[in-house]
Amino acid sequence: MRNLLRAWAVQKRVWGALIMREIQSRWGRRNLGFAWVVGEPLIFAFPVIAMWSQIRSPVEHGFPMIGLIWSGYLPLLVFRHVTGNAMYVVRTNAAMLYHQSVTPLDLVVGRCGLEVMGNLAAVAMSYFVFYFLGLIDWPANVSLVIVGNLYMAWWAFSVALFVAALSERTDMVEHIWPPISYIYMPVSGFFYLAEWLPTPIRDLALTVMPSVHAYEMIRSGLWGSSFQAYYDMEYLTGILAVLTLVGLWLVRDVRRYVEID
Repeated sequence: MRNLLRAWAVQKRVWGALIMREIQSRWGRRNLGFAWVVGEPLIFAFPVIAMWSQIRSPVEHGFPMIGLIWSGYLPLLVFRHVTGNAMYVVRTNAAMLYHQSVTPLDLVVGRCGLEVMGNLAAVAMSYFVFYFLGLIDWPANVSLVIVGNLYMAWWAFSVALFVAALSERTDMVEHIWPPISYIYMPVSGFFYLAEWLPTPIRDLALTVMPSVHAYEMIRSGLWGSSFQAYYDMEYLTGILAVLTLVGLWLVRDVRRYVEID
């Protein structure tokens, strides 16, 4: 147990150092510096939400438009930013692997972990901005909103493990992942609630798309029993655990595929 605690202490220092290195290499000390971790997602989110609120009616299918878009677009940004930044993360930081304590997984955690923290902070900050402006009501179940966003972050990180590992194995991932991430948007659950779908399509979506469960949790937390929410935490936990384990296995073997220019 003592050795395990010592190893965990070293691991935390490695992750902390890699996250600080990532912050310095991306933003340095110029302008807002670390604040861009939260600022970049907000720059994406606020204009999109403002535009949708102007071109669509204030209420869609009985739900407030701003709440519907906020609960859909911010979790979408979590997925796209975390998975997008996983591309070639090991190759671009390969020099760090000369340190005995640093592994390819640490490099993925350093970059994608920073994106998870920044985007989740943007979710929280944007919510309080809209709440204080009177555009979004206080959630019916705050805990469920938080849990739904954490599941969305887990889903994003598990996919990021695949992107990080497979992008080192073949450059084809660089070309096919951007269109895949766009195709993901309409099927993710961003634009719809599960109860709006015909039963066969709803069952298929809940089976093959983990993000639908996370979206249902977030929106159920926001609006309570005003609609029928469909989600299964046990199923979602199980499928994300399997995806994470497979992703970890792929990342573990990635060293021999890394090409340094």
